[in-house]
Amino acid sequence: MRRFIPALLLAGAASGTLLLQPAIGADKKRVLIVTQAAGFRHSSIPVAAATVRELGQKSGDFTVVGEAGTAEQVAQAITADGLKGVDLVFFANTTGKLGFTAEGKTAFYDWINAGGGFAGVHSAGDTFHNDPDYLNLVRGEFQTHGPQVKVTVYNQDPSHPACKDLPASFEIYDEIYEFKNWERGRVHMLLTMKKHPQKDLEGDFPVAWTNRVGKGRMFYTSLGHREDVYQSNELYRKHLLGGIRWALGLAQGDDSQGNPLR
Repeated sequence: MRRFIPALLLAGAASGTLLLQPAIGADKKRVLIVTQAAGFRHSSIPVAAATVRELGQKSGDFTVVGEAGTAEQVAQAITADGLKGVDLVFFANTTGKLGFTAEGKTAFYDWINAGGGFAGVHSAGDTFHNDPDYLNLVRGEFQTHGPQVKVTVYNQDPSHPACKDLPASFEIYDEIYEFKNWERGRVHMLLTMKKHPQKDLEGDFPVAWTNRVGKGRMFYTSLGHREDVYQSNELYRKHLLGGIRWALGLAQGDDSQGNPLR
């Protein structure tokens, strides 16, 4: 059984970070949830974190070993030693510049390159602006959004774990992002829109995608602003679980960049 770093456990307990050891004999992938919001704080953050825990428990594929919700807790968790006990870091509607120390930032990207997994929802795309390392990981940056609205989303890779349980297209009501610094040719597309509600133009508009950095896997979905999306939208929950499983290396799927528009 892999052991979480005792020093990190004690530090987390002292500061309020929830860091748990798995049950004896457990052999599950281990997920750290980051919920810090250095900018706008979404009311859905607790629901997003609880949903990840629930998906791990119900699937039996992974367990959440910690949650870091303040800059201090993030600094304690994102270290070379701390990441040795983690298989995936999940950004649950984070915003702004999080509490990475300079050493922690180096450790984080070294860990990603060596095979660590990353997953982020919605405003994970509104995090670490103007940071080339984070942009190289996520490959898209939040620019703006309009009112919450119902949109039609198109499945770009029906064989991918994040999309295999989704229809060719479906409707969802959520807050829809516009992105900058995004190119289809630099990511593997999962979900897109053919018409953007803010622009009222036809085209190819990103919703969810993957990326590889070194041996690491990155899954990002821009959906997930609203609490009900996590609680009662089964398509979204399947999408989220499949993306996490792929990022953990538990499910295989094409990750080639610039996959054809469907």
